[in-house]
Amino acid sequence: MAPSERLNLPSHFRNWNVTQFEHSDKKQERSTSTKPFWKRPLGIAVIATVIVVILIVIIVPLAVILPKKGKHNATILLPLYIYPSTSTTWKPLYDALDARPNLKVTVIVNPASGPGNSQYPDAQYSAELIKLSAYRNVKSVGYVRTGYASRNISDVLSEISVYAGWATKNSSFAMSGIFFDESPHQYSAEAVEFMRRASDAVKKTSGLQGEKTVIRNPGVIPDSRFNDTNTDTTVVFEEAYPKYQREQTSLDALHNHRSEKSYMVHSVPLMKKEELRNWVDGLSRRAEFLFVTTNDADYYESFGTDWADFTDVVPS
Repeated sequence: MAPSERLNLPSHFRNWNVTQFEHSDKKQERSTSTKPFWKRPLGIAVIATVIVVILIVIIVPLAVILPKKGKHNATILLPLYIYPSTSTTWKPLYDALDARPNLKVTVIVNPASGPGNSQYPDAQYSAELIKLSAYRNVKSVGYVRTGYASRNISDVLSEISVYAGWATKNSSFAMSGIFFDESPHQYSAEAVEFMRRASDAVKKTSGLQGEKTVIRNPGVIPDSRFNDTNTDTTVVFEEAYPKYQREQTSLDALHNHRSEKSYMVHSVPLMKKEELRNWVDGLSRRAEFLFVTTNDADYYESFGTDWADFTDVVPS
């Protein structure tokens, strides 16, 4: 081909470099401008931030509200069969309540193996009931002995009425239910009817406050025919520590919810605090209402040497 001759290329070859890149840039610009906001980099970042915020809002409160895995909060069921002869007699109880404001305690109030012969508690007892009522984490229930359903039912109903009447003198005296000691565990139709009437009376008596809690104390696992809807909690074990060790398997076999069961264990050997904590934690997995004492005689007439440690390790 002669030098003077020009090579005429088709137009689509002559401007290939320029037009190709221009086309690519325009395509990219058009692609970016037509993408939905949530597919663009900025949109993805915004959405990711919103999701993280939502997760924090949901997860953090749940972590605060929900108990730790394996933790079972318990309530101390305290048989306070100690007459307050001085203003400091119940001080170990007040000290525990002050130290742990979230610790729940149900106090069994027992002036004289029952409410006593008077319509209202005496001045000394009244003063301590007023102190006790100031604690929001405390619920008080009145002690009534059933004599394993051998007492006259009218006497039992009368004592329930006396406790219910305390609130008419002072709202600080109000009871939240009744603790039926010496409840029967061996079946008879008469015993079942006796306890049904007693429990029904608690639920229907005005003057008792809140849910009008019914706690029965047979001290052992009762015949299942004693079960009724008006019984909130049953003390299925009230014995010495060695016996608890022997009967743990049968207690574990009970299918009732832990809120329906109570263990009261006396003659407990002195333990190191962490050992006691682990043992009480095991109890709390099976029963919600607990009482533990080192006392091996007159179990409920004084605070045991382990009282401070016990109240400190109860999960709450």
